Amino acid sequence: MIPKSLVEYITEDATMRQALEKMNFHRYTAIPVLDKEGKYVGTLRNDDLFDYFLKQGNFDKVMADRVPLSEVLNRSYQKPLLHSTSMRELIESVKEHNFVPIVDDRGCFIGIVLRREVLNYLLKYFEDK
Repeated sequence: MIPKSLVEYITEDATMRQALEKMNFHRYTAIPVLDKEGKYVGTLRNDDLFDYFLKQGNFDKVMADRVPLSEVLNRSYQKPLLHSTSMRELIESVKEHNFVPIVDDRGCFIGIVLRREVLNYLLKYFEDK
């Protein structure tokens, strides 16, 4: 697991422009979104941003500076897993997502597991057999 301190994320009170800039800088197609208390809120995807701009009919930097992520974020897209989740559940989740957000018992974001890490684990597991 990559701990929160090493993960790029954005807070839900950020604007679309801030999210776009951060995602572009890091070359991300998705980024975790947290609330002020550090709880996982959702995963913002490029698709969420594209959908918003398509519905608006244009891309306007000024507008992007005023629109909070709460208007754009699809909160039901990716559910986090508990830190105590089973490997089976983790594998099921990485089949659908490039990374899986991990939370503690209070719902606070503690990090992510990358699909690549799970595949490397599985590869090592099967090579050892």
